[in-house]
Amino acid sequence: MYKRRAHILFWHPSQPEKAQYAAQLAAELGGEWLIAKANSAEYLWPDLIIALDCDGIPDLERATHTQCKFWPVSSTDPENNLRERILGVIGGFRLLARLDQSTPPQA
Repeated sequence: MYKRRAHILFWHPSQPEKAQYAAQLAAELGGEWLIAKANSAEYLWPDLIIALDCDGIPDLERATHTQCKFWPVSSTDPENNLRERILGVIGGFRLLARLDQSTPPQA
């Protein structure tokens, strides 16, 4: 089913270190399913832009195929909050792959 790993860009409007942390965590948790970057100027690259701590989808230039989500990050436990959300995305990839008995895409 998957021809390549999903390209995900994490973005934060004022704290790039949060986006960097999320990208590193995503790579650790699901590197076989995705390639994660943070605060990159390559807005045409990703399949998904995840905007952290935004009230809505940011006004960023992006390709027509790029989806955008906004995740408010919990101030009480941001690491666990991000981990759970990222694992949810990875779980979605695994579920879809299971439908046609496919494996993670080759690097």
